Amino acid sequence: MVTTSSEIANQIRLEINEGVWQPGQSLKQEELALRYGASRMPVREALLQLHGEGLVVMQPNRGACVAKLDAQAVREIFELRLQIEGYLLAHAVPQHNAKTLARVEAVQQELELEDSRAGWLDGDRRFHLRLYEPASRPRALAIESNLRAQVERLGLHALTPDSRRSEWAKEHRALIAAVRSGSVPRCIKVLEEHLVNTQAAALRSMAKTSA
Repeated sequence: MVTTSSEIANQIRLEINEGVWQPGQSLKQEELALRYGASRMPVREALLQLHGEGLVVMQPNRGACVAKLDAQAVREIFELRLQIEGYLLAHAVPQHNAKTLARVEAVQQELELEDSRAGWLDGDRRFHLRLYEPASRPRALAIESNLRAQVERLGLHALTPDSRRSEWAKEHRALIAAVRSGSVPRCIKVLEEHLVNTQAAALRSMAKTSA
């Protein structure tokens, strides 16, 4: 049983992540309240919170539904991700050291062994967080997290850890090597290639599920 709005929001996020709720699917407050053993007020607050994150759409007189992305929206999000993540990486690279890079590598090692979709997405999220943390730019990190959430839950919902396992591992390892080199231009170039490939995977995923 989950009763607070934040607990309910977290549970809905998790279930969207696991494919329980599909893009475009209706989220009825009374059904959610019954599902989570809560009253309608915290459910509504949770939906409003998820609406602010771009994961849920609140429709006047029609309730809420899981947000959907189209190809144009995905491209816009990845353009923004490149700007934000490039900014974070540029500020993080000079601050990285053997200890921080070891943390990044530890997350990557776990990620390469992950078999569940939820665990894979969580590992990828933690990898990028560790990569950008030394930048000490909390506002930019919050923006990055919001953009990532929209794509990973709404644009990558048909992918599994095996969809691009070897490619993702290779790209992440290349990012680690670029950071270790200390060359910001090299890091940005590798990051751009990684995000372009991820965008392509998201678009293929969307095309597959809409066919």
